[in-house]
Amino acid sequence: MNAFPLYRHLCSPLLLACLFAVTASQAEQTLPIPAFKATYTVSRAGITVGKTVLQLEYEAPSRYRIRSNLKTNTLASLIETRNESEEVVGELVDGMPRPLRYHAEKNGSESRTVSMDFDWDRARVTIEVDGERHCLTLGSQTVDPLSLHLLTMLDLQRGRLADAYEVASHNRLKTYQVQPLGETNIEAPIGTLTAQALSR
Repeated sequence: MNAFPLYRHLCSPLLLACLFAVTASQAEQTLPIPAFKATYTVSRAGITVGKTVLQLEYEAPSRYRIRSNLKTNTLASLIETRNESEEVVGELVDGMPRPLRYHAEKNGSESRTVSMDFDWDRARVTIEVDGERHCLTLGSQTVDPLSLHLLTMLDLQRGRLADAYEVASHNRLKTYQVQPLGETNIEAPIGTLTAQALSR
């Protein structure tokens, strides 16, 4: 089992989400997951290769926006310069994230642009990868890569992870199994926080 990918994409934002949940304003406490902005390091084989900023915002109580930006550092750029940006706008329906529009750009040795338009009335998603279109059938809880953050946080809040998660990614649907690795501690401005680490 490869613990790195999901640890990078889910664990660190979840830990910092705990911090923002503690420091959220009274208005934000009515939201299922408080808005937050997290900056964390990305590493391979114990070496820091870049930083990612992940931000969750709400345009309305039931409408969310998630942004992610990854940039490699000088050391990593000697091997590969890699910058990635992602953004999704979606809605919360019956406490579940439902993405509407997703866009991602990757710049570097392997550049790529991905756009997704979710049509929930017709239960389909149109995915465009570098100008090539694909139409896929949506499941009732299919999400994009960024909304997977929110869905996993909500499931942890409810006390149980799903057996599997279906994610629209590039030109196909992927199934992820998320498992807990145990508790871990992080140092934050308000002190040491205990949180749950995850892998897929």
